Amino acid sequence: MKNNKIDFENIDQKLQETVERKIWKELINKFKNCKKIYLIANGGLHFTAAHAATDCTRLIPNKTVYSFDTTGYITSCANDYGYENLFIRWLETSVIEEEIKDSMVIGMSCSGNSKNVTRCLSWANSKGYETFMISGKKSKRLQPDINEINLECKYFHTVEVLCLVLFYQIIHEMGCECPSIVKEIERKDPWAL
Repeated sequence: MKNNKIDFENIDQKLQETVERKIWKELINKFKNCKKIYLIANGGLHFTAAHAATDCTRLIPNKTVYSFDTTGYITSCANDYGYENLFIRWLETSVIEEEIKDSMVIGMSCSGNSKNVTRCLSWANSKGYETFMISGKKSKRLQPDINEINLECKYFHTVEVLCLVLFYQIIHEMGCECPSIVKEIERKDPWAL
């Protein structure tokens, strides 16, 4: 009989191995030192970035995390500037030059080779942003002086889920926590218990 369980490639083990690596500690230090963080990704990771940005911003005081979620702007920029320049154009129009020194761009790519992500990270690095890549496979396009956490995954879904879990780990390493469901119910509507 065929096994009908989805393969998440020992995601718990991948999480533990990732957060114990020196490169993870570098990401945490950069994240701590930046006031504004911009997340860029495509496809499923785009929505992972949106989810992560929402929770990081609401749960970590004095830190704002952004993702690029405006469909009209996405299609307009892709049409006017080319899809490969989409994230660069977003940063050019969203960030005040004086804020760059306190800002970080984190790119996420399952393959590690998404041209618009690697191109934007190179551009951001040249402008003085802190930069980092989280990838499912080691990038063949990433500029050598940009740090990369390679998750060494086989499947897109593993990368997408693991990236979201890693952002919750970041929340915890910033000294914050995600509220429990019961605590939130008690806070909002204690009579619902």
